[in-house]
Amino acid sequence: MDDRMPAMTKGSVAVFGSSKAPPGSEPHRLARELGSALAQRGAVVRCGGYGGVMEAVTQGATGAGGKVVGCTLAWYRDTRVPCSQLSEVCEADDLAGRIRNLLTGTRAAVVLPGGVGTLNELFWVWTLMTSDHEGGPDTLILLGEPWDELLDLLDRRFEFGPALRGLLRVARDPEEAARLAWGH
Repeated sequence: MDDRMPAMTKGSVAVFGSSKAPPGSEPHRLARELGSALAQRGAVVRCGGYGGVMEAVTQGATGAGGKVVGCTLAWYRDTRVPCSQLSEVCEADDLAGRIRNLLTGTRAAVVLPGGVGTLNELFWVWTLMTSDHEGGPDTLILLGEPWDELLDLLDRRFEFGPALRGLLRVARDPEEAARLAWGH
């Protein structure tokens, strides 16, 4: 039995990316444009809630009149402050809880370039999708430049067949990513 929610009841899109992307960088620009494009389509954006890509997607979405849920971690409480423009903050005690919060009610997840944390989230979500677990996203979208090289490496060196690769979509720009995530 398929325990996933129908796409029509999934009102949000999760966005993952670097917490260190500075304003003016390519990932920051992509995230801001993505946030705007998602909000214009009516999606609630779910992100990690801090700086870098998370702050940029928040600025883009709220600037377009959208809602953003920041899914933060309790262990950062003393060292990081959530974005001031978030519509809501949902704090988790650990990474598993944070991923659950990020994927709650999501139609899709969009991953922008980042570091080891972003790669962890990408592989975590991708793994959940292989087992249709947690009622998570139906679509996983990679936005930005480095993905073709990573996917080529995975195809050549690891056990990534067509079925697993077929769970991913690569978007060349924020509008394409928003369209793939939201369906129009």
